[in-house]
Amino acid sequence: MINRDCTKILLIALTLPFSVGAWSQSVRDDNALDEIFVIGSSDALRDLAGSATFIDGEEIQEFDDTDITDLLTRSPGIYIRHEDGYGLRPNIGIRGAAAERSQKITIMEDGVLIAPAPYSAPAAYYLPNVNRMSAVEVLKGPAAIEYGPHTVGGALNLVSQPINLDRRGKLEATFGTENYQKYRAEFGNQVGQFAYSVDLLHYGADGFKDLDGGGDTGFARNDVNLKLEWNSAASSLLQQKLQLKLGFADEKSDETYLGLTDADFMLTPDRRYMSSGLDEFTSEHSQAHLFHSIQLKPNLRLFTKAYVNRFDRGWKKFDGIIGGPSANSVLARPDIFITEIALLRGEINSSGAGGQLIDVTNNDRKYGSQGIEVAVNFEDTYGSWQHNFQAGIRFHSDYVERDHHQRGYTVVNQELVFDGLNNRPKKALNEATTDALAFFLNDKIDIGQWSINAGVRVENIQGDFYDFNNVNCLAIGCIDSTTTNKQTVVIPGLGVHWQWRDELGFFAGINSGFSPAAPTAGSEAKSEESTNFEYGLRYDAEYLHAEIVGFFSDYSNLIGRCRVSDPNCNPGEEFSAGDVDIAGAEVSGSYTFELDHGWTIPLELAYTYTESAFQGSFLSKFTQWGNVTKGDELPYLPEHSARLQMSITNEKFTFIAALRYVSEMREIAGQGTLKPGIFTPEYAIVDMSANWLINDAWKLLVVAENVTNKRTIVSRRPIGARPTAPSLFRVGLQYQF
Repeated sequence: MINRDCTKILLIALTLPFSVGAWSQSVRDDNALDEIFVIGSSDALRDLAGSATFIDGEEIQEFDDTDITDLLTRSPGIYIRHEDGYGLRPNIGIRGAAAERSQKITIMEDGVLIAPAPYSAPAAYYLPNVNRMSAVEVLKGPAAIEYGPHTVGGALNLVSQPINLDRRGKLEATFGTENYQKYRAEFGNQVGQFAYSVDLLHYGADGFKDLDGGGDTGFARNDVNLKLEWNSAASSLLQQKLQLKLGFADEKSDETYLGLTDADFMLTPDRRYMSSGLDEFTSEHSQAHLFHSIQLKPNLRLFTKAYVNRFDRGWKKFDGIIGGPSANSVLARPDIFITEIALLRGEINSSGAGGQLIDVTNNDRKYGSQGIEVAVNFEDTYGSWQHNFQAGIRFHSDYVERDHHQRGYTVVNQELVFDGLNNRPKKALNEATTDALAFFLNDKIDIGQWSINAGVRVENIQGDFYDFNNVNCLAIGCIDSTTTNKQTVVIPGLGVHWQWRDELGFFAGINSGFSPAAPTAGSEAKSEESTNFEYGLRYDAEYLHAEIVGFFSDYSNLIGRCRVSDPNCNPGEEFSAGDVDIAGAEVSGSYTFELDHGWTIPLELAYTYTESAFQGSFLSKFTQWGNVTKGDELPYLPEHSARLQMSITNEKFTFIAALRYVSEMREIAGQGTLKPGIFTPEYAIVDMSANWLINDAWKLLVVAENVTNKRTIVSRRPIGARPTAPSLFRVGLQYQF
């Protein structure tokens, strides 16, 4: 059970972003559209009636991050479950919301929903490449209700690079271990009232896994983005800006769901069984976003967003043994499933007996989303009350089409040989669509030392699911949907901030949490709902910045979603856990020591304490829960997680060392002593970087990740034990012109 007194944790923290002369990026570019931000800048956090984190471009560049999961350890209240070592399939949660495929947080790029189908298929495999971003914003608690549909945890907004108006560009080349290569080119300019920018990115590596018998285990990604902008003349009565953003990204990776037995992991953590030798993920993502802003009056602004996103992906991957036990069972008990584990390793050939065919399924999916949002911002003063009203309406539509076809392979002399059968029944052949109409109203009120943020969000959602494998559907041609899910929800939130002294302020808030049931869950499924509370203080002085926050989430209906790797359930099926409590504390801050001759030592800390408890007992088919007893803790929710960073820097040189720590995590609901095989051990990773500003044009960067080569199990999902990445090193050169 939760002991709420334990959530009172007092720590003082420490750092300040360093400056690197001409290379220093402003936190906000004068040309950036205000409406693509959800916070705006680090300065905006000072009187925010809620908790949030603003990660600027300098912080992204410190380690030249391409893995967003590493970058997000700078924010407290974030939970990460690693999977492939490179951050290709991020699992991100906020304040206890399940990290599984980032399905319960609202993910945006430039304030636009960017998940492939956030309503119809929230657990999809796409996040924009963070290396091309100018900022990452994390919003939690009542401040996040403006950005639905998922408000149980919070919102994540990735802000793309603004257009340079002064003819400026940058070239980068980085090389590292496992044949890591990254190339990037940026250029922007203004011609009269028009401006444009081009941003090109490629990165990839051969991978650190070793496939039995040899083979590729690496990846490659490409990302191309173009922005075109028109600005009204300075003499125009109505100031306007019109911006078109076009983007295309693709990926090819030889990734797999298949991990290792614990015993094999202890011997060779980077091993990959030969049964995953055919696994390959390919994807293409395209986007077209149109933004328009117009200043109707000095205190009245109208902003419109229209967007279209498409995401097609195929993942041909190991998916078990046809007619045999589940792969998770085989890896968990190789002492029982002796023949099956030998097949996976390629130690024996398949015989004519049943249950000896390797299942390689191509999970082919197509996603789409489109919508339009119109928002108005109005500022006015009534007596001593200064109001900033924001209201908006969004129509959004998205879909997912699934076509999962299975093929069988025999193991012959450590190779996979196709059995020739092309007409096996499809594992999934369905489509889900959702139309959602959302309205939000928010008022920020400033009264002397007080700031009040009151808002409400209304979502009207209709989802339809068509199962073309369903016998009735085949007979009638799916004229009517197999299932329809309709829901309307009102999501209020209230936050208050009191600036008691120039340096010290207090805040508190409450909001309704909501995560909609997907259409695949069926017409009787209930959405996830919670009531979330937060309270904290914020200290902001010249050298010391600190924030301490307590949070409590009271779930009235926590849901879990079945994935294709989960046994005994249908992909997309949802399970209810009823009442669940999650509570914790977040501590973040910075302190800077000033030394002689222009040297400084910035220190930085982000720490999260979390506890959780199911409020009832039940038996669930959802494998992460199983046989739940009242008081059991949630899986994959560490009690402690932290990041501590120290730098030493001057005008030309910066050295940074960062420690990332995560305590033990249960993999199945439970309480008391942790049992071997169903928890991940604690680990601490040390990363280092150094950069040298050679002159105004050239910069050298050296990065070392996991310098102590700490190897441990970070997850046994989807199938089997998966490791932390080994020590990885990179050297990069950047040229700015």
